[in-house]
Formats: sequence, structure tokens, C-alpha cells
Amino acid sequence: MLKAFHALPTEARVRKMTHRDYLWCAVNLLLDGEELLDRLCPACRAEAEEKRCPVCGARAADCGENREFDLERFQRLRGDGI
Repeated sequence: MLKAFHALPTEARVRKMTHRDYLWCAVNLLLDGEELLDRLCPACRAEAEEKRCPVCGARAADCGENREFDLERFQRLRGDGI
């Protein structure tokens, strides 16, 4: 949330925020996103709503799995050695 507003947790304006303020900001960010989607034609909206790969940005259906994920390292750090 703070990243969207270019704010740091140590700033006075942020320290004064209540849970209600955070909720208000989150709801309005969602509403703003919906307004942007509503402006698109149906084809562009469908493309904008497709899931994307977090690594390369390609369509998730085209990309498959995260190519940057290291299963061996994950298992080693998790400690189960499966």
C-alpha cells in the first residue's frame, strides 16, 4: 500500500494512519483499477485480466511454470529433502 503512495513507514503522514485509513486506501485502489478496466474494449480487458508470469510477464498459459524457481534449493532451505 505504501509503495503505491510512495511513502515510507517512518513518515509522519503514515504513522498517523489508522486501520480505517488503510482500508479506505485499499478499497479506492481497487475501485480505480476497475475504472481503468471499464474503459477498455472487451478484447483489451480480457487481455489485461489474464494471469501473467511473475518473472517474464508473458501470459501464464504460454509460460507454464516459473523458470527461475530452483526446486533443489527450495527443498534444501525447507529442510525436508523430498
